[in-house]
Amino acid sequence: MSRQTFCRSASLYLLAAFAATTAHATDYVRNYFVDDVLLPTTNSESNSYAIDVDGDGFPENRFGEMLAALYGAGFDLTAAMAPAVASGSIVHLVHVQSTDAAFKNDPAAQASWCIGVPKATPPLFDGTDTASCADTSGTFVAALSGGSFTSPAPATNPNPVSLDFELAVGTSSTTIHVENARLSFTTSAAGDITLGQINGLISHEDLLNTFLPTLSMACNDSIQNDPTSDFSGGCKSFDNGCSGSPAFADDGMIEVCELTESDALQSLLAPDVQVDDNGSTIDFNSVGIRFTAIAVDRVFASGFEP
Repeated sequence: MSRQTFCRSASLYLLAAFAATTAHATDYVRNYFVDDVLLPTTNSESNSYAIDVDGDGFPENRFGEMLAALYGAGFDLTAAMAPAVASGSIVHLVHVQSTDAAFKNDPAAQASWCIGVPKATPPLFDGTDTASCADTSGTFVAALSGGSFTSPAPATNPNPVSLDFELAVGTSSTTIHVENARLSFTTSAAGDITLGQINGLISHEDLLNTFLPTLSMACNDSIQNDPTSDFSGGCKSFDNGCSGSPAFADDGMIEVCELTESDALQSLLAPDVQVDDNGSTIDFNSVGIRFTAIAVDRVFASGFEP
């Protein structure tokens, strides 16, 4: 995998031209309720979810590679993510604004992604579910063509967009903040999103200080409450102690340092993209995940649903 430094400077971003930078007047809004979040479980899937996020000519998805490696080690995060989405405890929403009532063709459509407020009862995923955003989401502007939407490439977007997605980890969850994000999706004849994808960058600091502690906590909860599960078995394979703390080995607890120092994860945790932010270098890990979503059965004029 490549490691590339690129700059956030707006003047450099503006060197790249792309079709749609400014949204136009909006006549219609369609809401989508995400019914599946697809996490890579193999290197092949991780590679297929990758795009060139830093402009070096090579596709990147370091976080996806790590998820695939964790799956291979017995950490099946999809086994936690799928029921969380199905129960409505984790909700993601997509909103699309367009001048085309059919949401097929528009030179400057707008799309946004957000984490939704959890549902008190499981969603039906039949087009009648409603929900509201729990966080502030960025807006992507790009062309709708034949029902497909792809926002500008992260490395050349003069208006970088960030988004959050919530990831179930065992019995816990964590919010992943994605910077320099790209949102793309393709819709079916019925209007549902059959292939959606999010790409971008996760701060390496966030990865170490947010995702790994959540994984450690999920491991310890599983070992305590379901010690014979595959997830617990995967966790126990990391119970090898830490440099300076050999007593952590074989103690039935998984410390964050045991994850960061493991042979299986160490190289995959390393940042693969560097961003020059006004003279300061920030380490990031590239990310790519997929999703599908059901169109909510309401299309109406003049703005978002209240």
